[in-house]
Amino acid sequence: MNNQQSTTQKFIVLKVADYLLALPIVDVLKVVNCPASAYREFKNMGLVQLGRHTIRVLDLQGQFSSGDVSQVSTNPDFLIITRSLEGELWGIGVQETPNLMDLPLENMQSLPKFESQSGFLELVSHSAVVSNSEVTNTIFLLDIRRLLDVINNSHRQSLSNK
Repeated sequence: MNNQQSTTQKFIVLKVADYLLALPIVDVLKVVNCPASAYREFKNMGLVQLGRHTIRVLDLQGQFSSGDVSQVSTNPDFLIITRSLEGELWGIGVQETPNLMDLPLENMQSLPKFESQSGFLELVSHSAVVSNSEVTNTIFLLDIRRLLDVINNSHRQSLSNK
């Protein structure tokens, strides 16, 4: 009998476009329903008002289709709230309910770096293949630090072009 224990870590798994993405639970402050009324007022700015907090909402769907992380064009059903290193609150808008999953760390494989990496590959660091009796899925580990760096660099470029 095999006595080796598999080391797992908890992740929030979300679907964006045709991809399954995972965020380590330690990077997630909260997952909330996103009421349309909280989003409607600041929709054009990519912001949502939740309680006393104004949170910038990221559109990963746009990143994967056009290469730009931008404001969300439709009201997301859920927001995954995270925080930057500077303490700013950010929300990742998703249409489908995110799931909490334990993923075996030995299934995580580092993705190779390419010289001109951009778009989707710029935002993920690892992948894991997860199988159950019916389906095999590849889940990509979203690197929240890289994501926020891409956002901030894009914002700085757009300001310098004006």
